[in-house]
Amino acid sequence: MKFSEEVLKAFDLEKKAERNPVNVMQVCQMLGFMKECSERIYQKSRLYLQCEDADLQLDCMDIVTAKLNDFVQVFKDLVIFIRKSENTHRGSSSLRYCMASFDTFEFHQTEAEKEFLRELLLRNEITHDYFNRELHQQKLIRIMQDCSEGAMDAYKNLNDYCTEHDLLDKFADRNA
Repeated sequence: MKFSEEVLKAFDLEKKAERNPVNVMQVCQMLGFMKECSERIYQKSRLYLQCEDADLQLDCMDIVTAKLNDFVQVFKDLVIFIRKSENTHRGSSSLRYCMASFDTFEFHQTEAEKEFLRELLLRNEITHDYFNRELHQQKLIRIMQDCSEGAMDAYKNLNDYCTEHDLLDKFADRNA
């Protein structure tokens, strides 16, 4: 039996190129990702508050949880990159260190931003403490109700800082 080339191509049997993890990213790309996360956190928080459909509300909470995790990761990486570029990095990569370090930049922070950043540790609790899931969900709802726009404010402060200090075209190396 003879197969036609079209049938063989339809099975997509060619070996896929292997991809290696990328651990280097341009600061402007990191900020773009942070902006996307911030906007999704804010938008899904607003949608949660506006709707009464329990399934849609749970979907919004799931999305905010995922985006909060992404936000924290890029927040940490940006703060550490900035500290390394200033030669002021103390070697820690913990979220607490990055939150304290962010406060030393003397940004003009909105109240929502301050509150949102204080609550970033919830990400660790959600990720690692499923025993208290209901308590963490209540905290998440409070963030969604009271200060989700603070994520966008934090993004703006970091973006402005990186722009003013000519860091946008620099590359952050996660392994450095």
